[in-house]
Formats: sequence, C-alpha cells, structure tokens
Amino acid sequence: MELWKYFRPKTGKEIPFLILISFLATFGLSRFVTLNFPNLFLTVRHIHVHHFAYGFLILAFVGYFLLTQPRPRKTRLKMSLLFGIGLGLAFDEFAMWIQLEDAYYNRGSYDAVIFIALLLLNIVYFEDFWKKWGYRLGKLAKRIFT
Repeated sequence: MELWKYFRPKTGKEIPFLILISFLATFGLSRFVTLNFPNLFLTVRHIHVHHFAYGFLILAFVGYFLLTQPRPRKTRLKMSLLFGIGLGLAFDEFAMWIQLEDAYYNRGSYDAVIFIALLLLNIVYFEDFWKKWGYRLGKLAKRIFT
C-alpha cells in the first residue's frame, strides 16, 4: 500500500490517470490474447474484423456520449476507463490502419503505444515540470529558430 502513494495522481488528474491505466492494461491484454489465441476473432461474411474496429466504435460512443450533454464527475470517471480501453484496442493495431495491410506485429504499433503512454504520463505526473520549463524551452526554441 505504501507504493501506491508514489503513483497516485494529483487531484484533478484522475481522468487521465484512469485512461492511462486502462489503455496500458487493454494493450497488454490484447497482445496476450492475439499471441496466445491467434484464431480468436470475429468473422463477418468471410471478413476478419480486427479489434481496432471495436476500439474506434468505443471511442466514437464515448466521445458522443460525453460531448452531447454535461455529465457528472462519477460518469466521466467511468467513461475514462472505457475511453482508455477503446484507445488501447485502436492503437494496438496502429500499423494496420496506417499501412492498410496485415502488419499486426509491425513496430509502428509499439511506437504509437509508447508515444500515447508517454503523453499520458506527462499529463498525469509532469504538469509542474512543463509549467516551469515549457515556457523556458519555448523561449530557447524561439531564439534558435528565428
């Protein structure tokens, strides 16, 4: 229980934290299932439905649901878990929907997942760093490139 205090997000960062956790868990579970049960998939009229399609549907549902009406905080917390699941399913097959070919084990999917995870980690844990250093790095970049 002591370890949890180091990973607990700051107040106000619970939603991105839940997205991060559900995203990483979904990606891990998805890779486990596809590696150990490669013939476990839905076929509709002789067409293999890849799980990124489920991810896109979940992302569309959550986005529509959250954008159409104001939602209480408890509902938004629950939807953040669902959003992370959709994100994990969609980006697990990132290389497939970018290259439009059966490139499931392509490194591009891993790169995309690492990028998303690092982005979410920065949102959850490093806001103070970016507030302090982001301005300074921006000034430095402006001096270098102008």
